[in-house]
Amino acid sequence: MREVIEQAFKSYELTDAMDAAQVAVSRERVARYIDSLISAGQRDPLRLAEYARAYLKEIHEGPDPRFTGW
Repeated sequence: MREVIEQAFKSYELTDAMDAAQVAVSRERVARYIDSLISAGQRDPLRLAEYARAYLKEIHEGPDPRFTGW
């Protein structure tokens, strides 16, 4: 799981703009999210990394308006 989280953070472009506290909180939230996906049966590391990146984006940039119905 650690590799999945690291891959997601490396590919998320706004990580450099975040302070250490934001990164720590984000890592914890993403870890819980990935853990819940794994416990639900998702095992593909590439797909988990994709979900982690999408979750990071939603946390820091808000939901994608194309999928919120607005």
